[in-house]
Amino acid sequence: MTHLLKKMGLSFDLSKRDLFKICLLSLAFFCVIGAYTVLKEMKDILFVLFVGKAYMGRVKFISMFMLIPATMLYAKLVDNLSKFHLLCFYNGLYGFVGLVIAYFLADPVMGMQNTVASADRYFGWFIYLFYEGAIPFVVSLFWSFANSVTAPETAKKGYTLMIAGSKFGGMFTAGLAWMLLTPTSMLGNIGLSDIFIHQLLLMIASILLCIAPIIIFYLLKEGNQENLHGYEAVYQEEKKEEEQGTYKTGAFSGLSIMFKEPYILAIFAIIFFYELLNVVLSYQRIGILQDAGGFSAKMFGQRAFIHFIGFFVSFFGTRVLLKKLGERTCLILTPILIGCLLVYFMTTYDENAVLVVFTGLGVLNYAFASPLRESLYIPTVKDIKYKSKSWIDSFGMKISKTCSSAFIESVKNVSAGTLAFNLIYISFFSTIIALWIFVAWWLGKRYTQAIENNEVIGLK
Repeated sequence: MTHLLKKMGLSFDLSKRDLFKICLLSLAFFCVIGAYTVLKEMKDILFVLFVGKAYMGRVKFISMFMLIPATMLYAKLVDNLSKFHLLCFYNGLYGFVGLVIAYFLADPVMGMQNTVASADRYFGWFIYLFYEGAIPFVVSLFWSFANSVTAPETAKKGYTLMIAGSKFGGMFTAGLAWMLLTPTSMLGNIGLSDIFIHQLLLMIASILLCIAPIIIFYLLKEGNQENLHGYEAVYQEEKKEEEQGTYKTGAFSGLSIMFKEPYILAIFAIIFFYELLNVVLSYQRIGILQDAGGFSAKMFGQRAFIHFIGFFVSFFGTRVLLKKLGERTCLILTPILIGCLLVYFMTTYDENAVLVVFTGLGVLNYAFASPLRESLYIPTVKDIKYKSKSWIDSFGMKISKTCSSAFIESVKNVSAGTLAFNLIYISFFSTIIALWIFVAWWLGKRYTQAIENNEVIGLK
C-alpha cells in the first residue's frame, strides 16, 4: 500500500516528528477554518439582514481604514508577546466577543427579531467590521505561526495536509449550518428557531477558536524543540536579535519592509490580483443567492461545497503537482487555471456561470494557491512573517477590494452582453492574468534562489 501511494505521489515522506507536528497543526487549522467559515458568511448575512445589501460597498470601504489602528496594535503586540501568546490573545478575543454577539442576536431590537434593515442598525456595522479582522488576526496569524516552526521541505510535503484538514473543518461547520438552516434536511426539521440556529453557529465557531491554542500548546509541550525551529537560517537570526535586544522594531516596520522589499511586494501583488477578481464575482453571487430565497442556507451550502471540492484538490491534486512540478511552476499555473475559468465566465455569462466560476476561484485559492503563497513566507524574517503579512492581509487586501468596488461602480450601468461590456471585462481580466503570471514567475524564481542559497529575505 505504501509503495502504491508513493507511485501515485500521495505519500507524505515525512519523519515521525515532522508528521506529529503537521498533524497537530492540521487539527488546529481544522478549528480555525471551521470557525472562520461560519464567521466569513455570518458577517455578510447579518450585515445584509440588519443594515442592507445597498451598504455593502460602504462598509467595505470603512473597514479598510478601521483596520489601520488594529494592525498597528497587532504590530505592537508582536514585539511584546511570544508567538504562542499572540495566538492565544487573538483567538481568545474573537472567541469571547463571538459569544457576546451570539447572545445579542436574540435581542428584540438589536438582534434578528427586528426584521427592518436600516443604516441605523449599528450592531450590524459592528459585526461586519469586527469579523473583517478575522483574516489578518486569526487565519493569517495561524499561518505566521506555522511558517515560523516549519522548514521549507516539510512545508512542501505537509502544508497540503494542513489545507486538507482545514477543508474538513470548513465542510463540518458549513455543512452543519446548511443542514440546520434547510427545513427539509435531517437537522432542519427538529424545530429550532432561525435565531437560535444563528446563535448556535456563532457559539460553535467561538468555541473552535478557543480550542486551537490548546492544540498548539500541546504541540509546543510534547514536540521536539529542535524540530520547531522552522527555517534554520531565520531561527538563528531571530535568536541573535533577541540576544542583542534589537527584535523590537515598532508598529510600522512591517509596512516599511513591504515597500522596500520587492519579494514582499510581489506576494502582495498576487493576493491583490486574486481579490480584484474575487470581489467582482462575489458581489454578483450575493445578489443571485439573495434573490433566490433561503439566503443563509444557500450561502453556507455553497461554502460547504467549496470546502468539499477543495479537500480533494488539496490532497490529490496540489500535493502531486507540488511534488512533480515544484513551487515555481505551480505559482505560474495558478493564474493560468483562473484565466481558463474567466474564459468560461465571459463565453457563458449566466447565473450558473457566476456560481461555477466563483466556486472554482475559491477552490483554486484555498486548496491550491494558499499553501504555495504561505510557504513563500518561510525564508523571511519575523517582521515580514507577522507584521508585513498582517498589513498585506488587512489593509492591503482592503485596497484591492476597494479597487474592485470602484470598478464595479464604474461599469454598473453597462448592460451585460453588449459589446462595451465584453470589451471592458475582457480587458480587465486579461490585464490582471497577464500581470499575475509575470509576478508569479519572478516570485517563484526568487523563492527558489533563497532556499538554494540558505538565504534570509528581509535582513537589514
